[in-house]
Amino acid sequence: MTPLPHGERAVIEDSKLVGYALNPHSERGQHKARVCAQALGFNLSNWELLKQAILEALPTRPARLTSETAFGKKYEVVIPITGPNERTVDVRTIWQFDRLPESVQYAEAPRLVTLYLP
Repeated sequence: MTPLPHGERAVIEDSKLVGYALNPHSERGQHKARVCAQALGFNLSNWELLKQAILEALPTRPARLTSETAFGKKYEVVIPITGPNERTVDVRTIWQFDRLPESVQYAEAPRLVTLYLP
């Protein structure tokens, strides 16, 4: 398998981690926040470490195209992440190349859509 195209340009919006995946008060993200905290030790106080770990490992990990929709192309990349608690867990990340408005072209940089822990 090949790495995520343009993985070195990948974007993780801060709000994806702070407002959703690591936020225990988020209606949609609270379960992910609990799992991230228990499995790896990531929470709102150290979210930047998770962001950095994902972005550093991404360009070297194999990617798999999973779907192509009206919104863009989605890829899955599994990244082993070692958390502040020194445990390592395979984190399944989903990336999207957004379809540009009124075009058949896609954005040049993938953006993180979501992540899953076992």
